[in-house]
Amino acid sequence: MPEGVSAAEVGKEIAEHHEHAAHEQRDRLIAIFEAVLLSIVALLAAWSGYSAAKWGTESSLSLAKASSTRSKASVAEIKATQIRTLDFVSFNAAETAYASGDAQLFNLAIKRLRPGYRPAFVAWLATHPLKNPNAPRDPSALPQYRIPQEAQGRALTAKADHYFEEGQSAA
Repeated sequence: MPEGVSAAEVGKEIAEHHEHAAHEQRDRLIAIFEAVLLSIVALLAAWSGYSAAKWGTESSLSLAKASSTRSKASVAEIKATQIRTLDFVSFNAAETAYASGDAQLFNLAIKRLRPGYRPAFVAWLATHPLKNPNAPRDPSALPQYRIPQEAQGRALTAKADHYFEEGQSAA
């Protein structure tokens, strides 16, 4: 009669099967853990890319605003310089007429003064500059002398600096 499988062999087979099943279950759990971990890494990488693109765009926009605003500030400052130059030329003509005592030429020079410059010029005349050694040398030293474009240029420069700092921070 043929011999069957012995109890020892059956026990050995069962032990091997049990050991093999335990390895498969452990391998399956490791694979699931790896898949979850890779999914988390992929999500973090996607979020990081999104955040970088968002902040890069905000930085670029702020820096572009800074550049545009700085250009406007430069235009205002150039206009202010041109006005200041015009005021000095006009003042020289009026001062020359005033010092020479030529009333007709003086009145003509006063009429040609920029309207925003006249209050400072009148205040300067009130200091009696020909007789008063402490009088300012010209109206630009007086508080009445204002060039709106200078204030505008300063304000725009401050705004441009603020935009630039925002752009630097966002980067």
